Amino acid sequence: MLADIRNAILEMVQNSQKPIKVVADELGKPDSTLMRELDPEDRRAKLGVEMLLPIMQACNSTTPLRVLAEAMGYRLVSNRDIKPDKPTFHEELLDTYQALVEYHRAMLEGLPLEVVGRRREVLIRQLKEDFVFYASETGMAEEAAAGGVVVADRGFR
Repeated sequence: MLADIRNAILEMVQNSQKPIKVVADELGKPDSTLMRELDPEDRRAKLGVEMLLPIMQACNSTTPLRVLAEAMGYRLVSNRDIKPDKPTFHEELLDTYQALVEYHRAMLEGLPLEVVGRRREVLIRQLKEDFVFYASETGMAEEAAAGGVVVADRGFR
């Protein structure tokens, strides 16, 4: 696991749209220091855990977070691009209720797993739209969007 997260961070930096020098500058480090800290063979210089979020932000990547979530049996999902598709909260909730009915009906009717899976994804999408609508109604929309990323329960695979 330790090697996996180290490799994920190194690959994230190497595959970033930004040159390593730019990433290092954003972190306030010389690029040679950053590369030493990322080098799995260099046992004397290591990247501190407090740098994980800033380096992910500099690279605009959630790869290390995804590796950690998967190691714990979770998956990473984003709320960043979720927009409610109904004009009122009540209508949004009714959409979700219908999606839940269709999902349960598919299981009760013994439909193929791929059909049940597609209906599950529709239901999850509807639940996310409810959440975003609710957050906007309670004045918490910026927090919901800024967080952008939620680690979903193991049951929603």
